Amino acid sequence: MNYLDRILYAMQGFHGTLQSAQKEVRAMALLWNFHPFCRKTRTLKEGCLCPFEQLNGFRYHDDWMRNFLIASSLNGRRPLSKLPHTN
Repeated sequence: MNYLDRILYAMQGFHGTLQSAQKEVRAMALLWNFHPFCRKTRTLKEGCLCPFEQLNGFRYHDDWMRNFLIASSLNGRRPLSKLPHTN
C-alpha cells in the first residue's frame, strides 16, 4: 500500500474521469505484480522472479515482459459475443 500511496501522490491526484483513474491504478497494479525481483530477493526466494510467480507458483516465461504479456492476454481468445454463431 505504501507503493500505491507514493504513486498516487506523485500523480498529484487524478485529472479526468473516474474510469480513467481506475484504469491507471489497474495498470500500475499489473506492472507491480510482474516487476522482477532484485538478485538478493531472488536468492532469498529460491529463484522466484516476480510476485506473480511467488503467488501462483509458476511462470510462463523467464523474461518478465513476456511473462506479463502472456499472463495478461486472453491467449488469442476473445470474450464470447451474445450474437448467435452463423456459418
